[in-house]
Amino acid sequence: MNWWITNASRTNAEKSDLARLFERADWLAGVNWRFGENLQLIVDFDVIHNGETFPLYMVYPSTFPDSPPMVIPHNGAQLSGHQYGNGGELCLEFRPDNWDSSITGAMMADSAYRLLSSERPPGGEQGAVRSAHEASVGRDSRSARLRFLLDSELLGAFATLPVNVPVPIKAWDYCNESTCTAALTSVSGDSLTWVSPSPSPSSSIARDGFVLRTEREIDRFLTDPQLFLQLVQDEFPEISAQFSQEFFTGFLLLGNWHHWVVLYLLPYQGKQSAVVYKTILAPNPDGRLPECYAHLSEKRVGIVGCGSVGSKVAATLARSGVRNFILVDEDLFFGANLARNDLDARAIGQHKTNALAVRIKDIVGDADITCRRIALGGQESAGATEIVMEELGQANLLIDATADPRAFNLVSAVARRKSIPLVWCGVFAGGIGGIVARARPGNEPVPNIARDQIHAWCDAQGVPWETEAEERYGVQWGDGPPLVADDADVSVISGHASRFCLDILGREESIFPHSAYAIGLMAGWIFRAPYEACPIELRQEGEWGECQDEASEQQLREFLSSMCPAQERDSG
Repeated sequence: MNWWITNASRTNAEKSDLARLFERADWLAGVNWRFGENLQLIVDFDVIHNGETFPLYMVYPSTFPDSPPMVIPHNGAQLSGHQYGNGGELCLEFRPDNWDSSITGAMMADSAYRLLSSERPPGGEQGAVRSAHEASVGRDSRSARLRFLLDSELLGAFATLPVNVPVPIKAWDYCNESTCTAALTSVSGDSLTWVSPSPSPSSSIARDGFVLRTEREIDRFLTDPQLFLQLVQDEFPEISAQFSQEFFTGFLLLGNWHHWVVLYLLPYQGKQSAVVYKTILAPNPDGRLPECYAHLSEKRVGIVGCGSVGSKVAATLARSGVRNFILVDEDLFFGANLARNDLDARAIGQHKTNALAVRIKDIVGDADITCRRIALGGQESAGATEIVMEELGQANLLIDATADPRAFNLVSAVARRKSIPLVWCGVFAGGIGGIVARARPGNEPVPNIARDQIHAWCDAQGVPWETEAEERYGVQWGDGPPLVADDADVSVISGHASRFCLDILGREESIFPHSAYAIGLMAGWIFRAPYEACPIELRQEGEWGECQDEASEQQLREFLSSMCPAQERDSG
């Protein structure tokens, strides 16, 4: 419903304020109120300055006075340097970024006069009105469908390139319904060799091309890229010499210092064609992660279970700097998994490990990932299980995200034998909360004993656990509908588990005083309110490392003797 229907007093005040302005301002004329489409309130008015009349109209939005009116020239005129496109609304002193509901339409009209008159000072000279806007990459790029991202630090390196010498480049190019975006993946020259630290989108196309540092005039190609093809042989013979085939397909970067023009050359309707990509400087990525994460790329993490929890933890660790993963899961990804998993529809029908590997490489292009499509503790061959357990034994951190006690027992055994920290978590059915836990050699009990201590703690709370789940993420309460843990619930618990992982990998001294926490997401069981955290004390118990006893050496001798009797007699 329009504002003027429900706020009649403000409507009358708007008309009165503009009428008083009309009485005292000799520059205001032709004031006329009317309704527009959808019953929007509109007022036409003229601004008169130096004998020139500027017909304008002001449209009150349905959300007025919570948002500003729009002052627009009639007939699509371009009146000001502070205007949103040809014939668009004027950018005045009062805008969405500084709007206050006390500002009136009369004040907007007065602002329009000040803008137009300031840009047209006496004497016919062109006046300039200082802009209050700061440059925004997003705003400046809205109309650019073709975009080429350039690393801002790389521009400094481009200054070292020899002048007018083409240097080979490689780039990725990715198109969707609204934009085509490209970026460099490498530069391979005698004076500059560079490889992008950022990943290439998994669905992108690899492109070749050249970068040419030049002082020749290049701005003309921004408005007429075909002109480059007409002049290339005469003005850019170095580039022309690179066209060994009839048609060239790839990117050309022309420029110097911080000014570059990006052309994409391609065959079109039997002719060589060219289009221009808008050059966009990508921000410096430094300072986005804690310093203690600097060495995470050297760590290897084994994740058993690539479902909703495992996929989210993997993505978080990749964003934080981890590059080396062992992913273990036998399951396929189905459409039903979209409700909670970090993967999307492109993964449907794939094994979760392989799809998650692609997801990680979309976050960090230089990831080193081993995928094992088996179920630890499931109906797998003993040989395959042994291979996976040996591989997990090479990790710096193990994560059990299966909520399967059989898998936990095997991962726990690897962690204990190889003295590797283990993190695990569980999401309570019904979204009531969850538990996150860690077991670090020398700090906590061995994992299977830590799990038993956590279960004992839960049993000792004196409040019966009413919602024993038959399904991993759902539970039935009485005759009501099943309560299901949604993606937000799983994300909260996964996020806390990820913090445990990063704490172990990145810090010498932990920021967490306890080794396990029960985290409430709603009131129920032991939780009085959402986000209540209950620390769980774990006491040191069990021995980390390979199990050995005092008789092991003698028993080993006897065993070897039984296996190699001939060698034993010869040695005697």
